[in-house]
Amino acid sequence: MHALEFLKKSDSVGTIGVCVIVGEEPFLRAEVLRELVIKTLGTAADLSVASRFQGDSASLAEVLDELRTVPLFEKKRIVLIDGADPFVTAHRKELEAYVEKPAASGLLVLLSKIWPSNTKLAKAIEASGLTIDTKSPKEPELATWLVSWSKSRGNAKLDKDAALLLLELVGPEIGLLASEIEKLAVYVGPSAHIQRSHVATMVGTGRVENVWQILNAATTGKTREALTEMDRLLASGEHPVGLLAAMTASLRKVHHAGALRLQRWEPTAACREAGIPPFAVEMTMKQHTHLGPSRVAGLPQQLLAADLDLKGNSPLPARVIIERLIVELSLPRRD
Repeated sequence: MHALEFLKKSDSVGTIGVCVIVGEEPFLRAEVLRELVIKTLGTAADLSVASRFQGDSASLAEVLDELRTVPLFEKKRIVLIDGADPFVTAHRKELEAYVEKPAASGLLVLLSKIWPSNTKLAKAIEASGLTIDTKSPKEPELATWLVSWSKSRGNAKLDKDAALLLLELVGPEIGLLASEIEKLAVYVGPSAHIQRSHVATMVGTGRVENVWQILNAATTGKTREALTEMDRLLASGEHPVGLLAAMTASLRKVHHAGALRLQRWEPTAACREAGIPPFAVEMTMKQHTHLGPSRVAGLPQQLLAADLDLKGNSPLPARVIIERLIVELSLPRRD
């Protein structure tokens, strides 16, 4: 099931004991997790109630004990395995047995990067649990989603031609699109009707260039320049969630190009395959040089952590979370 389908009809999904969330689109992953928590524990719950384990260090015994321990204050225990791929590889047989008879007191959520559908475990979870794909949808699907999202979350009607213009200006980055819808809903106020003219007025491409400036400075070691530009954007009214979404869209391409280069792709071809325009190839190579292979490979996890922190995982102010990310990107390479 795709994430958009799940978000649209989660009420029709029955009780489950195991859920796999596949893919690394940060906004969709966060929304699916939010909906799972609400569905499992009620509307007042949030992700902070979940027990989290790292897939490369989690103990199977601890995970199962947590799932089988009856909670005192909630309906169920929710156990999340971040980066679950190594955990699944190490404990596949035990997980197959668990899926056959999951604990009534717990919901196990596996956050996986890759999930082959032809394994015995995948088929078992598909039959009795839930598998949700968070890959970015195609643009036609996004336009339809924007209209429904605006109505359900922004409490505003979004015209179809306005949705198409928004896609043209922002691109198919779902987190950034959602942030723009929220701002547009505030802008139109009581009329609650977002038209094409509103999008043309409020959503420009200049902000994208400013985000590029922040990232280009941060990922080449120019910390002060990056923080100064970020401060200017926040002072102008930009929301940290929207900024992170725009940064994620760009850094995911840097990560993709880096992964291809590790497979011995020629730099220009790697950038082209990752969706990086020709004029940005030289800068991408500088970013790879500054960050180093391990940090380039870890960008999706770093961005997801920042996104979850912004959505309630951290007590820090949103501004501090973004500043911390920029400083981390600015640090010299370690490999």
